[in-house]
Amino acid sequence: MLRLRFLLTLVLLVCPWVYSYGQLHFASVHGERGYAAMRGVGRLDLDNGFILTPSGGYYRMSDSEEDENGATAKAALLAEYELTDNFRLAAGASYIPKKLGFQNVGYGIGAQYTLCYRCGIFKRPLIGVYAGQVRYKVDNDLRGTPLAGRFKTVATGASALAGSEIGRFWLQARYDKVIKYNNKPPHDITSNWTEIPFMTAVVQGFVSDALAARLAYRTRWITPYAVYARYRYLVRGDHAVAVAAGLALHIGLTTLTGGVEIFEPNRDETRKTYFSLSASTEF
Repeated sequence: MLRLRFLLTLVLLVCPWVYSYGQLHFASVHGERGYAAMRGVGRLDLDNGFILTPSGGYYRMSDSEEDENGATAKAALLAEYELTDNFRLAAGASYIPKKLGFQNVGYGIGAQYTLCYRCGIFKRPLIGVYAGQVRYKVDNDLRGTPLAGRFKTVATGASALAGSEIGRFWLQARYDKVIKYNNKPPHDITSNWTEIPFMTAVVQGFVSDALAARLAYRTRWITPYAVYARYRYLVRGDHAVAVAAGLALHIGLTTLTGGVEIFEPNRDETRKTYFSLSASTEF
């Protein structure tokens, strides 16, 4: 039922845009023991300097009835305004409704600047910075047992990103850092929605920082890509790694992509492998 509501919401969001300039992107990912996730993003250029990007996501840990009933969803909206051709401001918010004793709301602001059209071998190099907060409310521990009192914390964080075309190559990098938790989460409480840059799959746990890079090689028909990410959990304090690779096929204004994502590939006991499929189209 949650998946159906998610799909209907996306349809209602994007149908009014069919006569506007923008982009639609849908992605799904599947993993071991029935793990499944879906994401949808719509980008609308209002032709007056404003760009709206609503998005929605959904995932379940397994195909058991318990996990299907407890599937988690997320909705978000990013609004951008182009002050000039090179400078853009942004503000966004996200919301995860209460499920399995967990919910949060996030909000933030940022800016992005394109340094030049071409600087030596670099074409359209850009940099961006973002800052915001996420407010967590947790009622259950890791085992699903109700807590004696609701746990609340506010995570204040920042992100920096950079990217550029270099010939046929497109290089992107992003660093996310939680600067402060006003109430540090104990070891038996976790976040059930954590995103790693450039990855489709959702993981669990409070992450203190994440650094990721994505390299793609664009041709007329295909674009192979690879991703490397290194992140650190707040409670454990040690680093984990995620890698991804795939191939995009370009057919007119539509792009079809298939790939594989592997989290913690060097740890047999915690390794997780996911297979992703996505489709994007411009209008």
